[in-house]
Amino acid sequence: THAIVVMGSGAVTCSETAEYLIKERGLKVGVLKVRLFRPWDRQRFLAALPPTVTRLCVLDRTKEPGSAGEPLFIEVTASLHFAARHDVVCIGGRYGLGSKEFTPNHVVSVFENLMQETPKARFTVGINDDVTHLSLPVGEWLDVLPKGTTECMFYGLGSDGTVGANKSAVKLIAMNTDLYAQAYFEYDAKKSGGVTISHLRFGPKPIHAPYNVRSADYLAIHKESYAQQYDVTRYLKKGGVCVINCTWQESELEAKLPAKMRSDLAKKGAKLYLIDATKIGVKAGLGKRINMIMQSVFFKLSGVMPFEAAIELLKGSIKKMYGKKGDKVVQMNIDGVNMSCDGIVEIKVPASWAEAPVGAPPPKFEAPAWLSKAASFANNIQRPCNNMDGNSLPVSTFEPGGRVPLGTSQYEKRGIAINVPRVDMDKCTQCNKCSLICPHAAVRPFLLSQKELAAAPEDFRAGSRAAIGGGVLDNYHYRIQVSPLDCTGCELCVRICPADALKLESAGAATKAESANWDFALTLPDRGDEIDKTTIKGSQFQKPYLEFSGACEGCGETPHVKLLTQLFGERLVIAN
Repeated sequence: THAIVVMGSGAVTCSETAEYLIKERGLKVGVLKVRLFRPWDRQRFLAALPPTVTRLCVLDRTKEPGSAGEPLFIEVTASLHFAARHDVVCIGGRYGLGSKEFTPNHVVSVFENLMQETPKARFTVGINDDVTHLSLPVGEWLDVLPKGTTECMFYGLGSDGTVGANKSAVKLIAMNTDLYAQAYFEYDAKKSGGVTISHLRFGPKPIHAPYNVRSADYLAIHKESYAQQYDVTRYLKKGGVCVINCTWQESELEAKLPAKMRSDLAKKGAKLYLIDATKIGVKAGLGKRINMIMQSVFFKLSGVMPFEAAIELLKGSIKKMYGKKGDKVVQMNIDGVNMSCDGIVEIKVPASWAEAPVGAPPPKFEAPAWLSKAASFANNIQRPCNNMDGNSLPVSTFEPGGRVPLGTSQYEKRGIAINVPRVDMDKCTQCNKCSLICPHAAVRPFLLSQKELAAAPEDFRAGSRAAIGGGVLDNYHYRIQVSPLDCTGCELCVRICPADALKLESAGAATKAESANWDFALTLPDRGDEIDKTTIKGSQFQKPYLEFSGACEGCGETPHVKLLTQLFGERLVIAN
């Protein structure tokens, strides 16, 4: 018999996989779960170890450089030695390092290694270790869940209410049906405006799966840019349901959806639905909070429970959740739920999408010599991580010591705003207050000479005006420039402008019109040294050393810290 010794949540995954291998493949495998590590009870361990075990693999979720082995491995080998169990071959491995998932196919790899004539005595699993070459090869995904289990994934925007709505849905289903439920919520490092992924499971039998959904029956994408930015369909099950909240028409999908996504939808025989939940939310008075609208779509399309019963329960939960905020808020959410199903559009997935050619990789970030390390980091590490492919990076990609260069936020370009400000330079008084209050340094004033103006893009040139204020400013032209992909749509600049010179427009239109202008503006020389920085206007011509942070839209703290960097940047130390 071959057995794994493990403790913690990894023991659950190991035992579920071992049961599957015994039933489905007839293998003689087992798992010994350690519930109390130290003080280590050698006698109880040896009593629990079946006499038929000939090979043991001890798994530790830690790494102890310089030691003979990891803690659990050392205790087990010492116990076997003192008991003179020299007939047992004992090997050790590490799993789950760096917050890596530990999944059933990893457990299968461990057992396969253990069954080799000469197993790898020290190994890691779940990591692409191309430095010390200790990794075990990992096979295809293995589904060990009880039959009848439904798995769901929801890609949401931080603060859009998706996570809260899914928590309510899990409670509704678990408390009002005979189904078992499980939920886990994954967040990125941003605050509001970041990516959230909800992993939900429902089934007739208890669910023991302490790992993320990797074979989704129902996939919901609550922000259209995610469909273009991330490989969202890689975890969609064959025949699964995919719902996208977007403004696109059916005729636009060929151009809007990435080739990989179209290919996945066709090859997996997926059912595709579109809904403009944001439009419904605005109509119902909910603004960007589309959580209840998308929740009713989930109940309609997932088939987890009868739709009519689910909607009644959902409306009841709305009254309970929002009752303290008044009848108006409750009614707005109920109106959104009532309008949601009429907005669902079913799309027939063309068979030709299966042959969609995968496009070329995006161009690499370019940077001046002084920023070369930042650009290299952005290309090799930051971009894969931002695209949710960070777990696929090999060990050799990272710099020893884990150093991260400065100035990398400029390459992120999150594009999370729904609306972005556009400046009417004929109204602008050149006070620079919009730049001062911008939490993410996405609105900035630029000065340029006559020669630089002549080399500018036509739209940039048309939106520039002679600088006012006297002195050195008389030598330059002036323009307020917005970075549409870095803006978070907080509207603070619109509200503070004394001349009403900023108006909001859709982020899509602004990105097309202003991205090239922003790129040109960044090539202009920094003229901060020529201007007195002790005034509001003068301070904003200084380069900010805090830009495009992960703060919430409208943050009240980052403008102060950004201003500090503009006033004292070369002599400023910020400690956490």
